[in-house]
Parts: sequence; C-alpha cells; structure tokens
Amino acid sequence: MVNVIVFVPSPDQLSYVEGLVRDLQTDEVHIEAVHRFGNPEILNHLDGYDVILARGITYRMLRAQYPEKHITHLVFDGIDILEALLQCRETYHPKRIGICLKRDELGQILPGLSELCHAELRLYEVVDEDSAYTAVDACLRDGMDAVISGGTVSNICRSRGVPCTYIPIRPATLARAMQEVLNAARTINTERTKSNIIRMILDSNDDAVLAVDEAGRVLEANGRAYQLYRLAFLRNWQGCPVQEVDPQLTFIGNREAPCRDGQEAVINLEGQEYYVKYKLISGEASGIGTLITTSSATKILQEEHQLRKNAVRNRGSVAKYTFRDIIAVNPEMQKKVEIAKKFSQAPSNVLITGETGTGKELFAHSIHAASGRMHQPFVAINCATLPETLLESELFGYEPGSFSGASREGKTGLFELAHHGTLFLDEIGEIPVALQAKLLRVLQEKEIRRIGSTTVIPIDVRVIAATNVNIQEQIAQGRFRSDLLYRLNALEIYIPPLRERPDDVIPLMEGQLRIIAAELGKPVPQLSPDARAILRRYAWPGNVRELRNICERLVVLNDTADVTAETLSELHVFFTHAASPAAAAIPPQPVSPVPAAAKTKKELAKELGVSRTTLWRMTKRQEAAKKQDP
Repeated sequence: MVNVIVFVPSPDQLSYVEGLVRDLQTDEVHIEAVHRFGNPEILNHLDGYDVILARGITYRMLRAQYPEKHITHLVFDGIDILEALLQCRETYHPKRIGICLKRDELGQILPGLSELCHAELRLYEVVDEDSAYTAVDACLRDGMDAVISGGTVSNICRSRGVPCTYIPIRPATLARAMQEVLNAARTINTERTKSNIIRMILDSNDDAVLAVDEAGRVLEANGRAYQLYRLAFLRNWQGCPVQEVDPQLTFIGNREAPCRDGQEAVINLEGQEYYVKYKLISGEASGIGTLITTSSATKILQEEHQLRKNAVRNRGSVAKYTFRDIIAVNPEMQKKVEIAKKFSQAPSNVLITGETGTGKELFAHSIHAASGRMHQPFVAINCATLPETLLESELFGYEPGSFSGASREGKTGLFELAHHGTLFLDEIGEIPVALQAKLLRVLQEKEIRRIGSTTVIPIDVRVIAATNVNIQEQIAQGRFRSDLLYRLNALEIYIPPLRERPDDVIPLMEGQLRIIAAELGKPVPQLSPDARAILRRYAWPGNVRELRNICERLVVLNDTADVTAETLSELHVFFTHAASPAAAAIPPQPVSPVPAAAKTKKELAKELGVSRTTLWRMTKRQEAAKKQDP
C-alpha cells in the first residue's frame, strides 16, 4: 500500500478534491486530502506518507524537510493569474496591483498581463513566510491599491485590511496534478513489488548472497548471509559499506581493491574457508552494483569425495552449524563459546550439559565443525527416542539374520559410520544401564562388535554427549555408571538457560524472525520497544527451542510489520508462565490449575522438559518402585 497526502490550497476546493480521491483511490493506493493553513505542526508528522502534493510555501517547506520523499508541486499557470487579476480589477478597480509570488512563477508574461488588466503591476518576491510579511509591507509602502497572491499572503492581507485577491487553482489543473500523483504512487508500488521479488529470489538461494550498489553499500542480504556474516550484530547493516560486513570482501568498481565481473576469491571465516564470487548487476546504461555469493569451500571440495562419505552425507550425517551460528551477546555465554572453541582443538570426548532447548546440539555441531575432524562424518542420535534393543543395533550395527526381523544385508552401526569423525549422543542420561556397559567398552577399547558377529572392528571416533538431567543424581540412584561418566566428561561444558542470559533474547529473536520470514516469503516483523521489554523479562522455560516456536508464530500470524506488546498478549504464553526474577515487573495472569491426570502425556512431557519416551520410562520406574515397597 502506497500512502498519498494532498494539501488542498483552499477550503472551497476541498470537496472537489475529495471527489477526485474517491475516483482515483485503489486497493494499492490510499489518498488523503486535507486543507491546513497556519498549522505547520502537521508537516512534522508525514513519515507515513510516500507521496505528497502541495503548493507554494508549503511545497518548499516539505522539500527541505523530506528530501527523500516524492513531493509533487501544485503550480498555477498564466491563466490562473490572469483570472485573479481580472477578478481583482472588477472587485477593487485598482490602478496599481502588487503581485506577491515566487519570481520564476511568472516568467516573461508580466508585461502582457499589465495590458490585459489595464493596471500597473509590480512583482514582490515571496518564497517563505518571512518574505510574505516583507512583501505585504512593501506593497503598503509603495502605495499598491490591491494585491493578488497565494494563501499565506492573502491571510496576512486579510488580517491587515489590505485589498487582496486569492489566486485559485483551476479544477483542470488540480485533476492533472492528482493524476501525476497517482502515477508516482503506482511507480513506487511497482518498485516495491520488484524489491519483494528480488528478496524472494535471494532467499531461495542456499548460498549466502549480498547485493551492493556501485559505491559498495549493502542493499540486500538473504537469510544465509544474515547468519554467515552475523548481520544481527550490525545496527544498520543496510546501507553500510560492505567492508564493514567483512574486510575481506570487495566489489566491482572499488578503486582500492578492485575485482572483475565473475572473479572468485577465497576468504577465511572463523577458521573455515569460503569461496566468494562477484557478479555484476547490470543496469540499462551501466553497471549498478555487485552480487556477492559466498559458498562453503568445504562443501565444494567434498562433492567428489569417497562413496562412503557421500552415503553418510545422504543420511544427514554432517555438521550443519558452526560457531558463527551461535548468537552470544551475554558475557557468560561468550565465555562458553570460547571454551567450546578450545575444546574443539582437543581430541578428548566432551559432555555438554544444560536444560532442554538451550542449544546443546548447536554446540556439538560447532565443536565438530571447528575440529580437525571437520571434513569427516558427524553422526547424531537421540538416545531417548529408541528402546534398548533398537538403540544397540543403531549404535553397533548387526550381521544379516542375527535376530528375528533383521535385514538380510545387515546394518552398519553409527560408530562405524562416524569412523574418523564425531558421534553425538544426545540425551545420554537415558541410555539403559545394561547398554552403558557396552558403550563403556567401546570407548575404552576403541573397537565395536556388531550384533551377531564374533569379529571386532576398530574405530576412531570422538564422542560428544549431551544431557539435560543431573548425571550425579542418576549415579546415586544407580541409573548411570560413574566410570562411563568419567569417559564421557573428559571435557565438560554447561550451557546456561535463556533466563540467565537475557542479553541474548533480542538478537536471537531478530535472527530467527529474519530466517523464518525468509523461509516463508513474508516480511520480517519488527519488535517494538515495549515488546522487547516483555521478551527480555520472560522466563523462557523452553529456552531457544521455545523462542524459535514463538518467532514462527509471530511470522505466520502477524499481518503487520510491527510486533507490539498487544501482539504478544494474543499469544497468551507471556502472561501465563511463571516469570523469572527479572520478570517480576510483569504480574502473571491467573491460570486455572489443571490436575496432572487431566494432562496429556505430550503436555506433561513438554512441561517437564523431557521426551514422551523418557516420561514413559520414568512412569514405569515409578510403578515398579511402588510395587517393591512393603
């Protein structure tokens, strides 16, 4: 929608212009007609309008105040001035008439007008309100019998009792100006549509894409570029020099570090190599910018690697994230990232602890991607999603026909698939005790034996494990082996929950909103100050996983460009969950208690922060313990 405002020069023409508005207005163009005089305050509140139509002093004031807006000048011609002179002669019968206008609005027609109206004409320059008062004073001093002018001078003359005729705008002139305004609005709407199409094309690209103008200023960036170049940390990335995004980048036409159309280069980001390709964006007459495409060098180089690695890749067994994907503004979280980077350079196993949804898997991917095993497989499994028998076959594989229902071809286990790479064991605390003994042996001996086989297979695998349960309590209850813990936590890192790092909330929200909006082809919602305050104070029981879900809801459900406190209230979640200490300023609304028995297993598992499988196991253990009590 393009918004237009028309400043009607006189009140008696307002109804005529409103009629034109009704005829010209469309679903894509909204036009508002107003008449204002002596109230310049409205001129300070026109940010929401794209096109403005105004006359005389008002036009010149708006041009100075809004140089970037499309402002159309409503001008009168010689016929309008002649009609005003003839009316002035009939009304006042003057011998000397002062014309108070901007000098270039009369051109060379003044002598001819003097003959037609049979009066001496004298021109007084008027360009603003101050010169309007000066012109009226000069007319009185020079003995002018009457004055013709625009609105500002007419009102001054009226207040002083000076005979004055207002120069009206003919309906044909108004209609022509309104059509010009409508054409400008349609052009703006077309350009916006083109921009949205370009945005959709950019976001459909798997590589990071930046578009810069002829001066090297960033025009657009797709979601992948927003992540890779961490644009969330640049306050105003649109319009900034591309070297501020990354000093290794350049553009076509750069005098200091020029590049050619089609030129490629290799840059290093956080220890990883990327290919950058520069492509000229051509205009009709000359080049108008550069398209910068950034691709992972690792991905390109591994396209022709061995068949085994290709098979692993087809299973999704590659690290999808790096440390550049971790948004950490909070100082404590930044320390965790630095610790994890150091861990990546060591060969030891790593245990990552923290609440559900804090980003433990993101850290696991990043540690692998920055390690010496980065070009090798990254294989992940959630230990809580499979029963013991299936989990064992997944981890160690099996021989053909080794048990009822086994595949005739047998199965390669995850330890074998992760050979020379990394195996990520998520929710390690849920592994049954019997299987823990077999896992401990694999870690000690660095070899596995498939189910149904007598042959051992040597493996070289680094294990990164993660858990959201207290392992020490598990050990005390006999549910986890202490010797296995010591094998897993040679290096240990704790990821704090989101409620302990509110500094990260807004950057994470903005990044996720932009990524999800790009995926759905919708505009990126903007967070208002009051919404930011609520989001920072919220406890986030589901941590980053919950944050992404909220972002997805905001993009899908919100039809406006802004996310306000009212928008958040419609989601209910921010006013029903218990708030963190920092959220004490927002009193939670009362929530009707729901008996545990009335909740579904899915709801109860979500509230406890565990999977439904884990909840089922916990229930079975509790039932077994009750049966054993005397």
